[in-house]
Amino acid sequence: MPNYIKKEQINYPYLSEPVNIYTYPSGHKVVIAKKDSHMANISSWVKTGSINENKENNGVSHFLEHVMFKGTTKYKAGVFDRTLESKGGIINAATWKDYTYYYVTIPKRAFDIAVHMHADMMTDPIIPEEEVGPAFEFGKEVPKQKRERYVVIEEIRMGKDNNWRKVYSTLNNAMYKSHPYKRDVIGTGEIIASIPRDEIMKYYKTFYTPNNITTVVVGDFEDNEILEKIEKEFKFKDFSTTQKCKTDKKIPEVIIKQPEYIEQKANVNTAYLMLGFLCESAKNLKETIALDVISIILGEGKSSRLNMRFIEGIKEPYVTQIETCHYQFKDGDNFFIEANFSPDKKELFIEELKDELKKLSNINDEELKKAKKRVKVNFAQDAETVSDIADSIGYYMTVCEDLMPASKYLSTLEEINGEYLSNFAKKYLSPDVCSISVLLPEGEN
Repeated sequence: MPNYIKKEQINYPYLSEPVNIYTYPSGHKVVIAKKDSHMANISSWVKTGSINENKENNGVSHFLEHVMFKGTTKYKAGVFDRTLESKGGIINAATWKDYTYYYVTIPKRAFDIAVHMHADMMTDPIIPEEEVGPAFEFGKEVPKQKRERYVVIEEIRMGKDNNWRKVYSTLNNAMYKSHPYKRDVIGTGEIIASIPRDEIMKYYKTFYTPNNITTVVVGDFEDNEILEKIEKEFKFKDFSTTQKCKTDKKIPEVIIKQPEYIEQKANVNTAYLMLGFLCESAKNLKETIALDVISIILGEGKSSRLNMRFIEGIKEPYVTQIETCHYQFKDGDNFFIEANFSPDKKELFIEELKDELKKLSNINDEELKKAKKRVKVNFAQDAETVSDIADSIGYYMTVCEDLMPASKYLSTLEEINGEYLSNFAKKYLSPDVCSISVLLPEGEN
């Protein structure tokens, strides 16, 4: 019999059977979702990202994600990828502010080897010095070996050449006073060039512990069959006596206390703008859904308010692209408006944007109805494939630390009315509590 100590069942929308959550004595959680498919997915979500970094090791979460694939005691670097890809598997990983996750989507017939190799990588990475690459002085030396340090630094360099990344990074840093969310997830060239392999391993031992990991399995399986495989393959080591990484204080910052306007110049032909807000934590389901609804009303699609005002509804638009987006985080969500526009219209554009924000105090029934319908469609699409389901479950289990919000999402959506959205917008999306980042062509005043 499986050795879990707790079992929970959650009725997950659009799935034919409840999702089961198993908790083991070690704290490791295993979530199993049934999906009739010839494909299966296994992913492990670690509750760490840039939120657990400091100014000395910023970027270590993402660097570790890279070198996790560089071999274990059993398998040399490259074997994991070659073996699973040869069986039709899709392998990847991602690092964000609250989490790092690793996944394999593979035909069901090859699922056993996927569980075996995925578990081996998660519990026994050796992070070889030769794969990390020797440290060097960033900006003054050229690395002799183009190993993983070089790969990550190239990513950083490419990001600095990306105009939107430049605008976002500047805004993100300005929105926070001290929370570690203010730093770039990818880190800096100086840190990545010099961080020792032992520091990367210490970070792994600090945060890749069983009580900090949720493993999600989606496919057409019986639970006991999966649990036996998980128990056999996930052999966590005891790192309780090892030295731990220090982290910054994580005091949530909700609503920007000191809004900033930052302007940069570059060799570009158009102007770029991002306007950002801080909001409540993703755990506050109703407020998170309110942002989903407002995002659709304000800036998603041709019929959205911003598109109608600045592009579709005028004869001579000076804005070429405008949209909204909503990032959900454990210590407080982000909401953004981003646009390309004619540089000479900068002051007019910002003034008109703020005017449009004030109008969020009046949302009519028809646009609310349309937005709710779109939100439902988006939510349903997250249950279409084994990968979509795994991503959605992993997000809730890691960022919200609970799967219950997923089960309550649709009923909570129905509770939202125009009055609630109006009050929400006045509090969190007022033009008085936003920071703005603008990138203009060189020579523009």
